[in-house]
Amino acid sequence: MTFPEEVSKKRVLFIVNPTSGSQPARFREDFLKKYLDVDRYEYEVYNTTKAGDGFHIVRKRLEHFDGFVAVGGDGTVNEVFKAILNSNKWFSVIPNGSGNGLARSLGIPMNPEKAVRRLNKARIRMIDYGILNDQPFINVAGIGFDARVANKFKKSTRRGLQSYVKIALDEYRKFKSRKVRISFNGKKFKRRILLTSFANSSQFGNNAHIAPKARLNDGKLHIITFKKFHWLSFPFLAWLLFNRALDKSRLYKDYVVDEAVIRSKKKLDLHIDGEAAGKVKKVKLKVVPQGVKVLA
Repeated sequence: MTFPEEVSKKRVLFIVNPTSGSQPARFREDFLKKYLDVDRYEYEVYNTTKAGDGFHIVRKRLEHFDGFVAVGGDGTVNEVFKAILNSNKWFSVIPNGSGNGLARSLGIPMNPEKAVRRLNKARIRMIDYGILNDQPFINVAGIGFDARVANKFKKSTRRGLQSYVKIALDEYRKFKSRKVRISFNGKKFKRRILLTSFANSSQFGNNAHIAPKARLNDGKLHIITFKKFHWLSFPFLAWLLFNRALDKSRLYKDYVVDEAVIRSKKKLDLHIDGEAAGKVKKVKLKVVPQGVKVLA
Protein backbone atom coordinates (compact mmCIF):
# COMPACT_ATOMS: atom_id res chain seq x y z
CA MET A 1 0.00 0.00 0.00
CA THR A 2 1.39 3.41 -0.93
CA PHE A 3 0.19 6.99 -0.71
CA PRO A 4 -0.08 8.07 -4.41
CA GLU A 5 -3.82 8.69 -4.43
CA GLU A 6 -3.73 10.84 -1.31
CA VAL A 7 -3.02 14.55 -1.62
CA SER A 8 -2.64 15.57 2.01
CA LYS A 9 0.55 15.12 3.96
CA LYS A 10 0.75 12.36 6.52
CA ARG A 11 0.89 13.53 10.12
CA VAL A 12 3.48 11.57 12.10
CA LEU A 13 4.43 11.55 15.77
CA PHE A 14 7.96 10.40 16.57
CA ILE A 15 8.16 8.70 19.97
CA VAL A 16 11.79 9.06 21.08
CA ASN A 17 13.29 7.12 23.98
CA PRO A 18 16.35 9.26 24.78
CA THR A 19 17.93 6.63 27.06
CA SER A 20 17.67 3.52 24.86
CA GLY A 21 20.67 1.65 23.53
CA SER A 22 24.37 1.93 24.26
CA GLN A 23 24.69 5.26 22.41
CA PRO A 24 21.71 7.43 23.41
CA ALA A 25 22.90 10.35 21.27
CA ARG A 26 22.98 8.48 17.96
CA PHE A 27 19.57 9.76 16.88
CA ARG A 28 19.28 13.52 16.68
CA GLU A 29 16.09 15.46 16.08
CA ASP A 30 17.79 17.53 13.41
CA PHE A 31 17.92 14.38 11.25
CA LEU A 32 14.20 14.90 10.73
CA LYS A 33 14.66 18.51 9.65
CA LYS A 34 17.46 17.56 7.26
CA TYR A 35 16.25 14.30 5.74
CA LEU A 36 12.50 13.80 6.15
CA ASP A 37 10.44 14.59 3.03
CA VAL A 38 8.36 17.65 3.96
CA ASP A 39 6.15 17.11 0.92
CA ARG A 40 5.10 13.74 2.32
CA TYR A 41 5.14 14.27 6.09
CA GLU A 42 4.50 16.83 8.76
CA TYR A 43 5.65 15.71 12.16
CA GLU A 44 5.99 16.27 15.88
CA VAL A 45 8.43 14.75 18.36
CA TYR A 46 7.72 13.43 21.84
CA ASN A 47 10.52 12.36 24.21
CA THR A 48 9.55 9.67 26.70
CA THR A 49 10.48 10.02 30.36
CA LYS A 50 9.71 6.57 31.77
CA ALA A 51 8.56 3.07 30.85
CA GLY A 52 5.00 3.04 29.52
CA ASP A 53 5.14 6.71 28.53
CA GLY A 54 5.23 5.89 24.81
CA PHE A 55 2.10 3.76 25.00
CA HIS A 56 0.10 6.40 26.86
CA ILE A 57 1.05 9.33 24.63
CA VAL A 58 0.17 7.38 21.47
CA ARG A 59 -3.20 6.37 22.90
CA LYS A 60 -3.84 9.95 23.96
CA ARG A 61 -3.02 11.37 20.52
CA LEU A 62 -4.19 8.48 18.36
CA GLU A 63 -6.76 10.48 16.41
CA HIS A 64 -4.41 13.38 15.71
CA PHE A 65 -1.85 11.46 13.63
CA ASP A 66 -1.78 9.04 10.71
CA GLY A 67 1.27 7.16 11.97
CA PHE A 68 3.67 6.79 14.86
CA VAL A 69 7.41 6.14 14.66
CA ALA A 70 9.21 4.45 17.57
CA VAL A 71 12.75 5.80 17.97
CA GLY A 72 14.44 3.41 20.39
CA GLY A 73 14.79 -0.29 21.04
CA ASP A 74 12.35 -3.17 20.97
CA GLY A 75 10.76 -2.07 24.24
CA THR A 76 9.83 1.30 22.73
CA VAL A 77 8.60 -0.44 19.59
CA ASN A 78 6.38 -2.72 21.69
CA GLU A 79 4.76 0.26 23.42
CA VAL A 80 4.01 2.09 20.18
CA PHE A 81 2.77 -1.01 18.35
CA LYS A 82 0.43 -1.96 21.21
CA ALA A 83 -1.03 1.53 21.33
CA ILE A 84 -2.20 1.48 17.70
CA LEU A 85 -3.83 -1.97 17.75
CA ASN A 86 -7.44 -2.07 16.60
CA SER A 87 -7.09 1.28 14.86
CA ASN A 88 -6.44 2.26 11.25
CA LYS A 89 -3.06 3.77 12.16
CA TRP A 90 0.40 2.52 11.21
CA PHE A 91 3.72 2.44 13.00
CA SER A 92 7.36 2.42 11.97
CA VAL A 93 10.79 2.21 13.58
CA ILE A 94 14.01 4.18 13.69
CA PRO A 95 16.37 1.79 15.51
CA ASN A 96 18.20 3.33 18.44
CA GLY A 97 18.34 0.45 20.91
CA SER A 98 20.60 -2.41 21.94
CA GLY A 99 19.24 -5.22 19.77
CA ASN A 100 16.74 -3.68 17.33
CA GLY A 101 15.29 -7.08 16.45
CA LEU A 102 12.13 -5.97 14.69
CA ALA A 103 13.86 -3.21 12.72
CA ARG A 104 16.42 -5.71 11.42
CA SER A 105 13.66 -8.14 10.42
CA LEU A 106 11.91 -5.34 8.53
CA GLY A 107 15.10 -4.43 6.67
CA ILE A 108 15.34 -0.97 8.24
CA PRO A 109 18.88 0.48 8.27
CA MET A 110 20.61 0.51 11.65
CA ASN A 111 21.99 3.99 10.98
CA PRO A 112 19.32 6.47 12.21
CA GLU A 113 20.08 8.98 9.45
CA LYS A 114 19.57 6.32 6.78
CA ALA A 115 16.46 5.05 8.58
CA VAL A 116 14.93 8.54 8.41
CA ARG A 117 15.72 8.74 4.69
CA ARG A 118 14.14 5.31 4.19
CA LEU A 119 10.83 6.61 5.53
CA ASN A 120 10.56 8.79 2.43
CA LYS A 121 10.28 5.70 0.22
CA ALA A 122 8.71 3.25 2.66
CA ARG A 123 5.40 1.50 2.06
CA ILE A 124 2.68 0.31 4.38
CA ARG A 125 2.18 -3.42 4.71
CA MET A 126 0.33 -5.74 7.06
CA ILE A 127 2.23 -8.03 9.42
CA ASP A 128 1.31 -10.54 12.11
CA TYR A 129 1.61 -10.14 15.85
CA GLY A 130 1.30 -12.50 18.80
CA ILE A 131 -0.67 -12.48 22.02
CA LEU A 132 0.82 -14.04 25.15
CA ASN A 133 -1.49 -14.24 28.19
CA ASP A 134 -3.48 -11.29 26.76
CA GLN A 135 -0.27 -9.25 26.20
CA PRO A 136 0.47 -8.39 22.54
CA PHE A 137 4.02 -8.79 21.22
CA ILE A 138 5.47 -8.03 17.81
CA ASN A 139 8.92 -9.65 17.74
CA VAL A 140 9.97 -12.41 20.18
CA ALA A 141 8.79 -13.35 23.66
CA GLY A 142 9.98 -16.23 25.80
CA ILE A 143 10.38 -18.08 29.08
CA GLY A 144 13.48 -19.51 30.71
CA PHE A 145 17.09 -18.50 30.32
CA ASP A 146 16.71 -15.65 27.81
CA ALA A 147 14.04 -14.11 30.01
CA ARG A 148 16.34 -14.42 33.04
CA VAL A 149 19.04 -12.58 31.09
CA ALA A 150 16.52 -9.92 30.00
CA ASN A 151 15.62 -9.36 33.64
CA LYS A 152 19.28 -8.96 34.65
CA PHE A 153 20.03 -6.79 31.62
CA LYS A 154 17.14 -4.48 32.49
CA LYS A 155 18.72 -3.84 35.90
CA SER A 156 22.20 -3.31 34.48
CA THR A 157 23.60 0.19 34.05
CA ARG A 158 25.61 -0.90 30.99
CA ARG A 159 23.90 -1.43 27.62
CA GLY A 160 24.92 -2.98 24.31
CA LEU A 161 25.80 -6.45 23.04
CA GLN A 162 28.96 -6.79 25.13
CA SER A 163 27.07 -6.22 28.37
CA TYR A 164 24.33 -8.64 27.30
CA VAL A 165 26.83 -11.40 26.49
CA LYS A 166 28.62 -10.96 29.82
CA ILE A 167 25.34 -11.27 31.74
CA ALA A 168 24.37 -14.33 29.68
CA LEU A 169 27.65 -16.11 30.42
CA ASP A 170 27.42 -15.33 34.13
CA GLU A 171 23.83 -16.51 34.39
CA TYR A 172 24.37 -19.66 32.33
CA ARG A 173 26.58 -21.25 34.97
CA LYS A 174 23.81 -20.91 37.56
CA PHE A 175 20.78 -21.71 35.43
CA LYS A 176 18.98 -25.07 35.84
CA SER A 177 16.93 -26.68 33.07
CA ARG A 178 13.17 -26.88 33.53
CA LYS A 179 10.47 -29.15 32.11
CA VAL A 180 7.66 -27.65 30.06
CA ARG A 181 4.57 -29.17 28.44
CA ILE A 182 3.53 -27.80 25.05
CA SER A 183 -0.01 -28.38 23.76
CA PHE A 184 -1.43 -27.42 20.36
CA ASN A 185 -3.73 -28.95 17.73
CA GLY A 186 -4.55 -31.83 20.07
CA LYS A 187 -0.86 -32.75 20.40
CA LYS A 188 1.23 -32.70 23.57
CA PHE A 189 5.00 -32.54 23.93
CA LYS A 190 7.25 -32.58 26.99
CA ARG A 191 10.62 -30.88 26.78
CA ARG A 192 13.40 -30.14 29.24
CA ILE A 193 14.49 -26.69 28.24
CA LEU A 194 17.11 -24.03 28.65
CA LEU A 195 14.67 -21.63 27.02
CA THR A 196 11.43 -21.56 25.11
CA SER A 197 10.99 -18.70 22.65
CA PHE A 198 7.79 -17.55 20.96
CA ALA A 199 8.87 -16.01 17.68
CA ASN A 200 6.90 -13.81 15.31
CA SER A 201 10.10 -12.69 13.57
CA SER A 202 13.34 -14.60 13.22
CA GLN A 203 15.62 -12.87 15.70
CA PHE A 204 16.13 -11.50 19.20
CA GLY A 205 18.22 -8.63 17.83
CA ASN A 206 21.83 -8.03 16.78
CA ASN A 207 21.20 -10.65 14.05
CA ALA A 208 20.89 -13.42 16.65
CA HIS A 209 18.39 -15.61 14.76
CA ILE A 210 16.57 -17.80 17.28
CA ALA A 211 13.91 -18.81 14.71
CA PRO A 212 15.48 -18.76 11.21
CA LYS A 213 12.27 -19.93 9.51
CA ALA A 214 9.92 -17.41 11.17
CA ARG A 215 8.45 -14.66 9.02
CA LEU A 216 6.47 -11.58 9.99
CA ASN A 217 3.69 -12.31 7.49
CA ASP A 218 3.34 -16.11 7.49
CA GLY A 219 0.30 -16.20 9.80
CA LYS A 220 2.14 -18.42 12.29
CA LEU A 221 4.15 -18.30 15.50
CA HIS A 222 7.20 -20.46 16.07
CA ILE A 223 7.70 -22.08 19.49
CA ILE A 224 11.42 -22.72 19.81
CA THR A 225 12.77 -24.97 22.55
CA PHE A 226 16.46 -25.35 23.25
CA LYS A 227 18.20 -27.70 25.67
CA LYS A 228 21.05 -26.78 27.98
CA PHE A 229 24.50 -27.57 26.60
CA HIS A 230 28.09 -27.94 27.80
CA TRP A 231 29.81 -24.58 27.97
CA LEU A 232 32.49 -25.77 25.55
CA SER A 233 29.78 -25.84 22.85
CA PHE A 234 29.05 -22.15 23.30
CA PRO A 235 31.30 -20.79 20.48
CA PHE A 236 29.87 -23.22 17.91
CA LEU A 237 26.27 -22.61 18.95
CA ALA A 238 26.87 -18.85 18.92
CA TRP A 239 28.17 -19.19 15.36
CA LEU A 240 24.98 -21.06 14.39
CA LEU A 241 22.82 -18.42 16.11
CA PHE A 242 24.41 -15.52 14.22
CA ASN A 243 24.43 -17.37 10.90
CA ARG A 244 20.72 -18.28 10.78
CA ALA A 245 21.57 -21.94 11.34
CA LEU A 246 20.64 -22.68 14.96
CA ASP A 247 17.89 -25.01 13.76
CA LYS A 248 20.62 -27.39 12.58
CA SER A 249 21.46 -28.22 16.21
CA ARG A 250 20.08 -31.44 17.74
CA LEU A 251 19.26 -29.41 20.86
CA TYR A 252 16.74 -27.34 18.91
CA LYS A 253 13.03 -27.91 18.24
CA ASP A 254 10.66 -25.70 16.23
CA TYR A 255 6.89 -26.05 16.62
CA VAL A 256 4.86 -23.96 14.15
CA VAL A 257 1.48 -22.97 15.62
CA ASP A 258 -1.61 -20.79 15.37
CA GLU A 259 -2.16 -21.06 19.10
CA ALA A 260 -0.75 -23.14 21.95
CA VAL A 261 -0.53 -23.56 25.71
CA ILE A 262 2.78 -24.02 27.53
CA ARG A 263 2.91 -25.12 31.17
CA SER A 264 5.60 -25.53 33.81
CA LYS A 265 5.34 -26.82 37.38
CA LYS A 266 7.67 -24.06 38.56
CA LYS A 267 7.49 -20.38 37.73
CA LEU A 268 9.80 -19.31 34.91
CA ASP A 269 11.09 -15.86 34.01
CA LEU A 270 9.15 -14.26 31.15
CA HIS A 271 10.13 -11.59 28.64
CA ILE A 272 7.96 -9.86 26.06
CA ASP A 273 9.83 -8.27 23.16
CA GLY A 274 13.00 -8.36 25.24
CA GLU A 275 11.51 -6.63 28.27
CA ALA A 276 11.36 -8.55 31.56
CA ALA A 277 7.72 -9.33 32.43
CA GLY A 278 7.76 -11.25 35.71
CA LYS A 279 7.37 -15.01 36.14
CA VAL A 280 4.71 -17.46 34.95
CA LYS A 281 3.70 -21.11 35.16
CA LYS A 282 1.38 -21.02 32.17
CA VAL A 283 1.50 -19.32 28.78
CA LYS A 284 -1.48 -19.04 26.43
CA LEU A 285 -0.25 -18.14 22.98
CA LYS A 286 -1.92 -17.20 19.71
CA VAL A 287 -1.17 -15.35 16.49
CA VAL A 288 -3.15 -12.50 14.93
CA PRO A 289 -2.44 -12.79 11.18
CA GLN A 290 -2.01 -9.53 9.23
CA GLY A 291 -3.13 -7.70 12.34
CA VAL A 292 -1.17 -4.45 12.26
CA LYS A 293 0.11 -1.91 9.72
CA VAL A 294 3.82 -1.16 9.52
CA LEU A 295 5.64 1.39 7.37
CA ALA A 296 8.92 -0.17 6.25
